[in-house]
Amino acid sequence: MAKNITPMMFAVCVLVAVSCGASPTAPAQILPVTAIASFDEDGGTFAAEAMLAIRDLATWQNLWTQLNTGRLPQLPLPAVDFTTEMLVVAAMGVKPTTGFQISVAGANEQQGRVTVDILETIPGLCVTGQVLTAPVVVSKLPLRPSAVAFSVTRKVRDCG
Repeated sequence: MAKNITPMMFAVCVLVAVSCGASPTAPAQILPVTAIASFDEDGGTFAAEAMLAIRDLATWQNLWTQLNTGRLPQLPLPAVDFTTEMLVVAAMGVKPTTGFQISVAGANEQQGRVTVDILETIPGLCVTGQVLTAPVVVSKLPLRPSAVAFSVTRKVRDCG
C-alpha cells in the first residue's frame, strides 16, 4: 500500500537519517603542560603581544638568548627534548606598570588541532610600580604535529 509523503515528512526523514549516521565528536584530549620559564620584567623581547609554538632547538636557543638580553648572569637554557616535546610561548607585550601576569592555563587536542588556553591577569584598582614590564611565559607540552591555536582569557585582579 503506497502512502503519500509530504515534503515536510521527507525533510524529517532526511534529518533523522543524517543525524543518526553522523559520528559523534571525540572528546578533547587534555595535554599536560609544564611552565618552564616566566619573565615579568621588560626583557625587550616582545614589544607586542605574541603567541607561538616552538618545535626545534635552534629556534628555542635564539628565543632564550633574546629573553636573557641584559640579564647577568644569563639563565641556563632549560632542557627540552624536541623529539617528544614542544614549547608554547605567550607574551603580553610591553605594559606601562607592574601587576600584569600571563600563564598557560591548560591545553587540549581535538580533531587534529591543539588549543592552548592563556590567562592574562591585569591590575585593577591597585597601586602599581610605574615601570615598563613585558610578561612572558614559556611552557612545555607533548609534541604534536597539529596546528596550534591560542585562546586568551583576560581577568582583572583588584588589590585589597
